[in-house]
Amino acid sequence: MDFSLLFNILALMLSLTALVISALIALRQSTTMHHANELSVLVDLAQEFRTVEFQRAESYVIESLAKEQDPSLGCSRLPEEARIAVNAVMTFFSSIGTLVVMNMADEVLVVPLFGYRANRAWKALEPFVMRERELRGPNDGFGTFYEDLVCRIRDKFPLDKSYGLVLRRLPADPPQERPDDPTGESAPTPDDR
Repeated sequence: MDFSLLFNILALMLSLTALVISALIALRQSTTMHHANELSVLVDLAQEFRTVEFQRAESYVIESLAKEQDPSLGCSRLPEEARIAVNAVMTFFSSIGTLVVMNMADEVLVVPLFGYRANRAWKALEPFVMRERELRGPNDGFGTFYEDLVCRIRDKFPLDKSYGLVLRRLPADPPQERPDDPTGESAPTPDDR
């Protein structure tokens, strides 16, 4: 066999290997950048989620909206204070839903973080949202990203099975005090570890 042919084959194999490695590194960097962007967005949303204004709006929607307002008003015809609370909750969860649908936030992060609260608020808002859609017309799509998020949430519970998460639970009974513990505090038993 000619050495130049062998050398060319070896050079070609090294080039292909370098190309594959470069492609894998580029893919990894892209994934890392995507997760970094997700984290930034989720941190911003979590900060908004914890604001007093949002907490008050959510509380009103869940505890008082159905008691004080008629769902036949939809969302846009509610009195000002109720409308502001509804808009705050709808906008927040619709934003999260939009990020998930557009693959800008990973569902596996969003659903465990916001799922319970989004679903609970949707239960209170649903009759108002459905009426608002009737008032606006069938093609308006009011609240569709939020509704999609709720569908994903309901489809994915329990989380451990849907996402393959390993979630630990504390034991039902607190650890017993040990007589040999000089501090008087209870130490974890082997079963608690």
